Amino acid sequence: MIVEQAARLNPPARKPIHHILLSWLLAMASLFWSRGAVLGIIAGVWVVTLIVYQFPVQATLSLTDQPSPVRILWAYPPEAATVGGQRWTSSHATIIVPGVGSGRVWVRLRFFGGAQDGAGRVLTIQSGEQTVVRTPIRPDWQEIRLLTPLEAIDATTGDLALTLAIPPFTVIDDERVLGVSLHEMHVSVVPDSPWMPIERVGRLALIALLLFWSLRATGLPIRWSLISVGAAFLGLAWLIAGGNGQDMALRLQGALAVAVLVQVLPITLALALIVLGATSAWGWRRVQLWAIAVRGAVLLIFTLRLAGLMHPQFVPIDHGLRAHQLLHIASGREFLVRDQLEQQWEWGTSEPIPYSLLTYYLLLPLTLIWQDQSALIGAVKVVSSALEAGVPLMLWALLRGAPLQNAAAAGASLCYAALPAGYLFFHDGSFPTTIGIWLTLLALVAVRWIVANHEATGGSVSVGARRVIPYVLGVGLLASAFGAYVTHIAFVPFLTLTLAASLYWLGGAPPLRRAALSIILTLALALPIGWALAYASYTRTLIERTIPAFLGLIAAEGSVGQNSELFFGTPINSFAEHMVAHFRVWPAALAAVTLVVLFIRARSSFSMHLGLAFTVFLAATSLAERWFGLWNKHMVFAAPGIAMLAGIGLAWLWRRGWAGRIVCVGLLLYLFGASTFAWANRSLWYILPPEAL
Repeated sequence: MIVEQAARLNPPARKPIHHILLSWLLAMASLFWSRGAVLGIIAGVWVVTLIVYQFPVQATLSLTDQPSPVRILWAYPPEAATVGGQRWTSSHATIIVPGVGSGRVWVRLRFFGGAQDGAGRVLTIQSGEQTVVRTPIRPDWQEIRLLTPLEAIDATTGDLALTLAIPPFTVIDDERVLGVSLHEMHVSVVPDSPWMPIERVGRLALIALLLFWSLRATGLPIRWSLISVGAAFLGLAWLIAGGNGQDMALRLQGALAVAVLVQVLPITLALALIVLGATSAWGWRRVQLWAIAVRGAVLLIFTLRLAGLMHPQFVPIDHGLRAHQLLHIASGREFLVRDQLEQQWEWGTSEPIPYSLLTYYLLLPLTLIWQDQSALIGAVKVVSSALEAGVPLMLWALLRGAPLQNAAAAGASLCYAALPAGYLFFHDGSFPTTIGIWLTLLALVAVRWIVANHEATGGSVSVGARRVIPYVLGVGLLASAFGAYVTHIAFVPFLTLTLAASLYWLGGAPPLRRAALSIILTLALALPIGWALAYASYTRTLIERTIPAFLGLIAAEGSVGQNSELFFGTPINSFAEHMVAHFRVWPAALAAVTLVVLFIRARSSFSMHLGLAFTVFLAATSLAERWFGLWNKHMVFAAPGIAMLAGIGLAWLWRRGWAGRIVCVGLLLYLFGASTFAWANRSLWYILPPEAL
């Protein structure tokens, strides 16, 4: 008591800014030096690199697959042929095989020489300025075998580049100017020296150091950071070595992974330092393990999402379209974008569907920096990945006061980071839904603040800046979430009203009842604002055209948006298929059990009421899907609620000793494995199971 009184009478003096800056610099120096661990990492990378590039890898690579790790510049799209596939080049084409290694390479190229009129043309194959082969070709299938010079491989990346030049020819009824028709190439590396170019070692060392520093920024101890980096780098080294069978295809994927990580990990490190600075004052020093898990989940989501989007084999869907629309809006032609977006053919009607441009407006500042569409696509990918990565921090805020709150936040964060729903939805560039869910969670954090204020004051009403701020934020964020995307017109009010009803009828205590009334008032103020911001121009159209069209479809066909042929032939999922495809079942099952336990033991906790609201939302929308096709929008919207409840369940299991911890780790590893396998298939080969759309 005496110490507290003395502290109030003599508050500690604020440190001068130069002391704060010096402390920060020393902390950063300590993090980056990590007791000299960086020197060990560099030495280890150098040794491993020397070893892995000595394996004589080889493979037969198709030149007609798309997507493919092999890039062919100035060539036409693949087409069918008697041998299974072919790809015509123009008069000049370049074949780039990534990360072949170091040394000389035996190449056997199989191609078709063209029509009889093109017989005797001379094919020249060059590496840089040096001519490797110059030979006449036949109008038939043939092979050329050559040994590349050392200069053919790029010292920094290890890429092999061969340029094909040939006098072109044309055929009747084909406007293309044709060179030769490629089929496949066999590549076999002959290592010539145990010494690797310093540029190659430098890139790999940079990846290891960036990963190490990012892990250290989460609070992970040096030993575990080194173990994690070592495991990750050995996996990458295994790919570069060609796996157990010295397969060149694995080395190519390792090379592409290096190219992606060099781009992604510097941003990951910057994000890690920002998250560390933002969360260091959250009182997590006593619960360091859980803080590491939450920060780690942020970095996992960001790095895995962005790495998949940035992979050279990633096939974009709406990414280019969204960037093009952003540039249209920035140049004052938003009417073109609105006319395009309001025609949602998958709903089975040509009547306008309300489509908000609010999320586009939030990203408009990017167009001030990046006017080029390709650069803007990359910027949108980074921003949308960062917003998605912020979900664990909001889950932590929502779980304040929950049973085992810190452990529950860690479990919820890791569970959300591993849910297949996030990866499988994130692939198509639908940033309006991503931003809409992010705004919804922010609004729920403001609602949690309102409830906490009522609990702190015993339900009494008081006026003051700290009391008013959560209401202002709640109105603004609920209005923004409501206006973010068309499905949020129903999703946001339903979830918020269900939460308020649960607090009022099941909370029991007067403060929770008053909080429920405050939430309803906040929502009542937010909805007209959100409608005015996003949908006001659609009001008359909705009443006179869109709603009658939907009612007519339901009366005539029994449902709206259930015709799979209108949406790329994608089948409509049953509830069970949704659970398997988007959650792999166990998080949803654990969430249900957790909700029952919370209802019995902790009915007054906010997490119980919010979890119940998400559960009722998921049940109601799954039932509504019988008449109104939601595809997977409701599953992705419910994913944070499922993760939150499952996180509390994981926290309870963790406290049950080693058996419980083994179960927790096993469940999360299974979920991460399933998600990363699905995400890798989508990013590399564009393989996406229809039931997951």
